[in-house]
Amino acid sequence: MQTFSKNALCKVLGLNPETLRYYEKIGLLTAPKRSANGYRLFTEQNRQELNFIKTCRSLGFSLDEIKQLKALQQNPENSCHNADDLVEQHLALVEQKIQQLIEIKQSLQALTGCQRQQIEQCKVIRSLTNAENASG
Repeated sequence: MQTFSKNALCKVLGLNPETLRYYEKIGLLTAPKRSANGYRLFTEQNRQELNFIKTCRSLGFSLDEIKQLKALQQNPENSCHNADDLVEQHLALVEQKIQQLIEIKQSLQALTGCQRQQIEQCKVIRSLTNAENASG
């Protein structure tokens, strides 16, 4: 059975060793076996598990959502309906964030193009100051 050291596994997957340690600490990653001298020995299963987590993170899933997906993954005889629901919920959040980013982009575009020479006349500074006063 092939095993990996923490550093070798992190290098293969492009992970920070602290991230790997954190995933272990919160129970997202199955605890690796230990060698006689106490070093952690990561298996191919651990590598696949970390790859799954990394892929989920790249899609923006939260750690809680990943825990839910992993729980579903560990019961292969169950219907994938729950996984579909989780992805649909996540997609709705992504769409909401995209809309928020579009609104931010439009606000920033409206601020650009100030041709003033001095800050006291600057459209950007005035707009940000007025926006702050309006929200406070």
